[in-house]
Amino acid sequence: MAVGIVKGTILPIGIDLGSSAVKLAQLREANGTFDLIGAGSADVPPPCQGDFQARLDFCLPAIRQILLSAGFRGRECILSMPAAGTFVHHVKISKVPPEQVKEAVLRELQGKLPFPAEEAEIRHVIAGDVVGEGEARLEVIVVAARRSMVMAQLAMARRAKLHVAGINVESCAIVECFARLFRRANDQKRAILFVDLGQSSTQVVLSHGRQIVFARNISVAGCTFDAAIAESLGISPEEAAEIRRKLNGEPETDPRVVEMHSCMADAVDQLVDEITQCLRYYESVFRTSAIERVIFLGGQATDRNLCQLIAQRLNLPAQIGDPLVRTGNMQGGALEAGIDRREPQPCWAVAIGLSLGAMPRP
Repeated sequence: MAVGIVKGTILPIGIDLGSSAVKLAQLREANGTFDLIGAGSADVPPPCQGDFQARLDFCLPAIRQILLSAGFRGRECILSMPAAGTFVHHVKISKVPPEQVKEAVLRELQGKLPFPAEEAEIRHVIAGDVVGEGEARLEVIVVAARRSMVMAQLAMARRAKLHVAGINVESCAIVECFARLFRRANDQKRAILFVDLGQSSTQVVLSHGRQIVFARNISVAGCTFDAAIAESLGISPEEAAEIRRKLNGEPETDPRVVEMHSCMADAVDQLVDEITQCLRYYESVFRTSAIERVIFLGGQATDRNLCQLIAQRLNLPAQIGDPLVRTGNMQGGALEAGIDRREPQPCWAVAIGLSLGAMPRP
């Protein structure tokens, strides 16, 4: 049997351990172009979605099975910090040398973390220079998770015979996913809002071209919509989720869609209010860059009617993001991995971005 030879730089496998699905994606870079050489996913059963350890127990055999599929090369991977248990916070610090940033961030975090700092795994990203309290300061995005959760993910990966080359932040992976599209000098002035609609949380991310400048984790998400429909109709959340799936793609004027949106109205209002608060904070810090558009990502972004409803309320041009734009076809057939290249694939942004995050920027 012939063995295919993959030329170019093989990037690590990006592993998105989502609450409702686990996704693996691996890319190859050659002369500035990218090919998807491996991808696979598995849906997390509803009983495991709200239990972190149960989800990891499910993911272990699922990942092993996905890795057996054609295309994946090696076992080096990049994981993401667990989104549902992640604390995201912005702080402003005085402009200090790079080696002193971490210490300054930790001082600003005192008393603000939802768990003891000594039990936390903390990452930070410098968003940019700002003016605060009458002086030049640094705007810093801080992401923290319980160390026990991160260590549990690492242990699961080792049991799956994976070599973890790094741990990234979901919001950074989202920006990395689209950073390769911002190549011109003027692109760095474009303010883009990414809204990653997940099952258990929503990620709100803003970038200036390839630079992340804002991130926040919101608890209003797919499960919130399911619960609202379930309560209104007197059914289970699982039945509500099935109704949403069946009505996905139906016209917004369909009476069933109208009724569903009526049931979700308060939850949608809550989400829009949360996003609006994020935009107000961003505008108070970065006053010169108006938001150009909103790009919807995540598993819930396949619901175009929901995305359109949110975009209208935000009064922003919108689109469904496609993480695979300008990416070559996967060897072995993308349809076998559940990826239909004829349609945008917003739920693959984090996995693709994790793989791309290992690629040094020019």
